Amino acid sequence: MTSELGTDDSRRRASRPGRYSCPVTRIESSGSLVRAEIDEAALRANAETLAGRLSPARLKCIVKANAYGHGIDIVAGSLFAAGWREFGVATIPEALALREILGESAVISAWLHGPETDFAPAVGAGIEIGVSTLACLDSVRDAARRAGRGARVHLKVDSGLGRNGFSPADFDDALHRLEEIAAGPVPGASGAPGASSPTGIEIVGIMSHFAVADEPERAETAEQVAVFDSARRRLRAVLTAASGRLGDPDRLDIHIANSPAALTLDPLPGTSARVGLALYGLSPLEGRTPADLGLRPVMRLVSEVVNLKHVPAGHGASYGLTYTTEHDTRFALVPGGYGDGIPRAASNRAEVAIRGRRYPVVGRIAMDQMVIDVGEGAVDLGDEVVILGPGGPSADEWATWSDTINYEIVTRISARVDRTPLPPGTR
Repeated sequence: MTSELGTDDSRRRASRPGRYSCPVTRIESSGSLVRAEIDEAALRANAETLAGRLSPARLKCIVKANAYGHGIDIVAGSLFAAGWREFGVATIPEALALREILGESAVISAWLHGPETDFAPAVGAGIEIGVSTLACLDSVRDAARRAGRGARVHLKVDSGLGRNGFSPADFDDALHRLEEIAAGPVPGASGAPGASSPTGIEIVGIMSHFAVADEPERAETAEQVAVFDSARRRLRAVLTAASGRLGDPDRLDIHIANSPAALTLDPLPGTSARVGLALYGLSPLEGRTPADLGLRPVMRLVSEVVNLKHVPAGHGASYGLTYTTEHDTRFALVPGGYGDGIPRAASNRAEVAIRGRRYPVVGRIAMDQMVIDVGEGAVDLGDEVVILGPGGPSADEWATWSDTINYEIVTRISARVDRTPLPPGTR
């Protein structure tokens, strides 16, 4: 696919891998019987692989929703320590928490807000703000004046997904508002939000989001690129006419690509790509495994056998007795249930791995535990149980068993599950 979108890299901020100190403070273990092991070596390798594919566009590491369930303190801290500097989340509270984790040198953006969102703390913390409505643009500029600091803004365009972002008519209004702002008086010293932003806002980027990039044969992706490219050209013209009062048009960050686009589009449109799922070693493409894409799963969800008992033929398992044994067997009780984020919808369909062998989950998955029919297998009390990840079922398998997608499987892992970092070289 060809595009007029630029790939100017002048806005790059020390985000190539290297050795840097990281201010991250990691959350201590709560002693949960279920833990998520986070493979930092796999995470960093995925980032390198994706960055290589994206080049000359840059990698933005998306760590919203607690880093897709992997633990934002571990994931963002590890990536920061490896030299990555650009991160994205959805909400302002996520962005402020990430600023506390990573410190001032990380470039952090957020783009999902409500009409009552107070942007002043985000502006004060240097968070880059995605703006999708005229009211939001005005609120951000207002917040910049109150914070005494220029607001860095990315305009979000709805290029066809139908979610957030300016519609074509609303984008016209936004450009007119920017022209008015540029033509207006420069605030006095008491309200000046910073030398780099004499009008109170600096437009540093334009963004959108693909709808069907995971189906590269569909025409809608090229149509979205055309809509987005037109918006980019019009914005650039407004910035150029503003003569620096709204930002530098030559340093505009242009980003529409997500994980599917990063793996399917060549050339990639834009100067950067917001990559989430693929960063965690999961495939967004039907029929393509992580290994097919040169990626490694980062999460391994494990538990242990805490009870083991012989049961006779005709014995039921768990609530509702939806499973009955056909012959004498053994049940293993394993901590881990829907309270931990394990989908109840996978009851009587899922499997786990113990000592390298798969066993079925029988009966309904409960809030805190599940029953495994291990028969006469070599299973003992205290044995490790791999619920998800290397050595056990994949997120894609759990998605199939639950009639959902792999994104949901990892992001739903609950807060009571300990996230345990596996430093590089551990596995």
